[in-house]
Amino acid sequence: MFDADHVRLGRIADKLAAARAVPVPPRAFGVEEHRFELGPPLPEAMAAEFEERHEVALPAAYRLFVTELGDGGAGPGYGLCRLSTSCCAHRRSGHLAQPSPYLPGPRYPGDWEQRYEDPPGSDRIFLRGTLEIAHHGCSLVTRLIVTGSARGRLLNLDQEGPVGPYVVEDADFLAWYERWLDEAIAGYDIGWFGERLPLDEHALIAVLSNDPSPARRSRAGESLLQLPVLSDSSWSSLVGTMTTDVHATVRAVLWDLLRWQRHQHQRRLNNAEAIADDVAQYARSCTPPDLEALSVLRRLTFTDILPELACHDLERRQRAAYHLIGQPWEFEQADLLDDVARRLLDDADPLLRSQGIAVVSRFGLVSLHPRLRELQKSETDPWVQHHLGWYPREQPTHSWDDSLTPAEREWTEHPPF
Repeated sequence: MFDADHVRLGRIADKLAAARAVPVPPRAFGVEEHRFELGPPLPEAMAAEFEERHEVALPAAYRLFVTELGDGGAGPGYGLCRLSTSCCAHRRSGHLAQPSPYLPGPRYPGDWEQRYEDPPGSDRIFLRGTLEIAHHGCSLVTRLIVTGSARGRLLNLDQEGPVGPYVVEDADFLAWYERWLDEAIAGYDIGWFGERLPLDEHALIAVLSNDPSPARRSRAGESLLQLPVLSDSSWSSLVGTMTTDVHATVRAVLWDLLRWQRHQHQRRLNNAEAIADDVAQYARSCTPPDLEALSVLRRLTFTDILPELACHDLERRQRAAYHLIGQPWEFEQADLLDDVARRLLDDADPLLRSQGIAVVSRFGLVSLHPRLRELQKSETDPWVQHHLGWYPREQPTHSWDDSLTPAEREWTEHPPF
């Protein structure tokens, strides 16, 4: 008698066959390439050899899929990676056996790499304990956690950018894959699959209204807007939450989503800029001020950030510095920015020192280059050392020819290029 996982596997096989049989395939991202065809199953001996070589046991649901249903082929994004290509050959032995630090919950912040990964280098182990499962374009990927507290779960992230890891809510590989199949056939927006909560419209409205997690309430709003058809009651719930949620970031995220996705559902968001002004006022009234909300609303100012940079709370200082780096500022008081960058460079926290280096680079603060060279001689943190490596250790020396006339000197100081 089959166990529950084999029942799920059989159900997935039937759905794949049904999707292949329809005259006009669903118009989901990637379908034209794989046409719901899987690669041949992986022989048991090859799966066992992979596990022995990497000193791990593959999560049961994934192992069952690749050995009994198919290895690579039909799947989210550009299709499933084959097991043989899911793990970079040049990586050091044992990297899959090291636990992944990522856990279910909100998406990790934009500075996730410095917080949780090793700096670049010959000995680097990047995204330890995970296998690459699917590519979604550019550097957006889904990975399977093989080792760690979230073993068996799927992880979405931008592995070359600031979009941090997010452990999707599906319980295991089979649940994740079957949901992809159901949503692709039903016509959902599945561009970066797994970002949507695995709930129906009624449950999503309940999360939007009552879930204790602000991040999950925001994600419920985004998930509602990814439905093929959005009811009037869902739209009303979204608009209502946008103006009443206790968390300013939830309001701001919903404002941004409704503003950009209203056309997909033939809706209209009236007075969008006035609403943003109201949400921004609310964000500034919170304790602490909600910098993330102000950033989403495009209303974050240096005046908002400056007090947070002086806050005694380390996490608040780190978030403020991160927002400082990411904004298109134009400064009239360069000395004020120099002072901020200098305090960051002198901070005891290595993440803040790295952010100070980024401020110097981002805004071209050449007056602080001597301080960077001092840090190059004394810094011990590997990540800060990595960021400092982009700067020359000594100022270039220039010779001056006293025989030049003043006119010739003027010409040499302003070359025609």
